[in-house]
Amino acid sequence: TIAAAQAGCHLVIEKPVALDLAALRDIQSAVKKAQVKTVVSFVLRWNPLFETINALLSKDAIGDVFYAEIDYQHGIGPWYGQYAWNRTKAEGGSSLLSAGIHAVDGLRWFMGAEPVEVQAYSTNSHNTDHYPGGYEYDPTIVAIMKFANGAIGKVGSTIECLHPYTFPITLMGTDGSIRDNKLFAKSLMPGQTGYATIPTILPDSGDVTHHPFQDEINHLVDCINRGVESHTNLDDAVKTHEICYAAQQAADEGRAITLPLA
Repeated sequence: TIAAAQAGCHLVIEKPVALDLAALRDIQSAVKKAQVKTVVSFVLRWNPLFETINALLSKDAIGDVFYAEIDYQHGIGPWYGQYAWNRTKAEGGSSLLSAGIHAVDGLRWFMGAEPVEVQAYSTNSHNTDHYPGGYEYDPTIVAIMKFANGAIGKVGSTIECLHPYTFPITLMGTDGSIRDNKLFAKSLMPGQTGYATIPTILPDSGDVTHHPFQDEINHLVDCINRGVESHTNLDDAVKTHEICYAAQQAADEGRAITLPLA
């Protein structure tokens, strides 16, 4: 990333951008100095469910969100190509950096506010029957966040589960709730007695089978042409990464961590 920025290239950067804060700061500094456009590959922002939820929130469909819960649940074992390196601390990093970072980014995006404090707990099942060699870090973590606007949120990330991939989303607002592709909003539908189901494409696999990558690339090209910054540029992604670092620190040290990180 640093070399490409120094060469004046606009960038699509895969997540995680960096496995530690020092490297993240170096990358951020290089991009800022080069003044190139960036998109960090939080590709779920172009997932149809994400776009639907974002549209509903922009129309104030459920009022002010006071609680949000997003989980990443995906067993990444030897049946999955990346397991050989993903299980190592040096390359996988942590449960959140490896994969759960998508849930953290979704939480930030939907809340429309930044967390100021995070507490977390992590565990390792040591299930070597299904995960030979095991994970060198805790592959399951739960992070609880307090946001600047008083709202609270929770992210759970496990990459050692034994069930199909799921990415459950719950948003509770002052006028209703969203659960995945289900909407309860009595201010919009006064006679509503149960959740209304919205037919759309949900995050349905770790491979992102609906492949919204073309939309991501089109978005970067549009940002370059119009001379504007992406909603998921490096500076924005830094905030998501800091939450992941802080959550792991909180779990390791058994204490709440204040955000943003120094």
